[in-house]
Amino acid sequence: MPLFAVLAMLAPPYQIDSVRFRFTQYDQRGVGYQSAAGPVGQPGSEWETVQQPQAEVVAHVGERITERLWIPLDVITAASPDHSVYGLPVGAAPPDAVTTASRVNTAGSLDTLTTYRWDRATELSFRAALHLEEPFESWSYGLGATRSFAEDNTVLGVSVNQVVDWFDHFNLDGRRNGRVNRSTTNVNATLTQVLSPYTVAVLSYGGTLQLGTLGNTWSSVLLSDGSRGEERLPRQRLRNALSLRVAEWLPWNGALKLYYRAYLDDWSAHAHTIEANLLQRVFRGLNVRAEYRVHWQTAVRFYTEAGDPLASGYRTADSDLAHFVAQTIGGTISWDLELGGRVRDVHVDLGYEHYFRSNNLTVDIATCGFGLMF
Repeated sequence: MPLFAVLAMLAPPYQIDSVRFRFTQYDQRGVGYQSAAGPVGQPGSEWETVQQPQAEVVAHVGERITERLWIPLDVITAASPDHSVYGLPVGAAPPDAVTTASRVNTAGSLDTLTTYRWDRATELSFRAALHLEEPFESWSYGLGATRSFAEDNTVLGVSVNQVVDWFDHFNLDGRRNGRVNRSTTNVNATLTQVLSPYTVAVLSYGGTLQLGTLGNTWSSVLLSDGSRGEERLPRQRLRNALSLRVAEWLPWNGALKLYYRAYLDDWSAHAHTIEANLLQRVFRGLNVRAEYRVHWQTAVRFYTEAGDPLASGYRTADSDLAHFVAQTIGGTISWDLELGGRVRDVHVDLGYEHYFRSNNLTVDIATCGFGLMF
């Protein structure tokens, strides 16, 4: 018997469990002081449109290994300077100005997750991902483990992740000034506990250390004399987040999910997030979900909307680092059709969310998904 035939017989069976596709569109409107795309001395436009198709395949190899492959693509309009800088020397004049360069940019990621079932109570996981877009490249990898106790009523999980970003540095006039990098190290611990036959709670902590160039390099700061200066950020940021999730089964074929998150970092920003999701089964296979989320945060200590032209310290006008209150209202309708053949289930869903916050930014998010389970 040929060697390849013997190896094929010895190899564990490969089985695709599910294939999912999703398309999401984001329409963002608003103004921010970090954007120069506006009148002199005024905040500039933060208009942006993103179309994101994505695909996910989940499969298992033998009885112990599960593989997940996720491929999202982003087609972005007016999100970041699209300078077409590859092939241009450092310092060369860009083909566009910073405020009008954001025509269309395409970004893509390849994200893989491998889970190995060590024994009945223990699972190990490895994640690797690559992200590419014109002025930006990113590599990430991570390790994780979960262990269940007390007849699976308690599950403890830990993970560590590392991300390395490498991207172009731009001056305020749009000229390319070489490449810079950023490192992000993240550790997480999660405790899942069954509280009753109808209630599950999840307590999580995440700590993140970022080093390097922590801005995008083209954001500007409006100065008190009406001119604009460069953004200056510390080269280190330590971030901490503690969250609690509770899911409760409701007797009328529904479920209520509550979420709270507290955040604190060493840039003097802290935040609180509260979210509620109500899921309801209309009839077999048809489900609807309504959600509401509110997020409140303080500004970092060096945030300004009128910086001192003579000061040499840190400064930013990034609206994401300002004080604001953000709210999200949305809903989803989904339908699962159970089949008896090779395809066990067909899934279809439609969703919409409206995000709005107190510092002049709104986002409308529409999504639709299709999936096959085998």
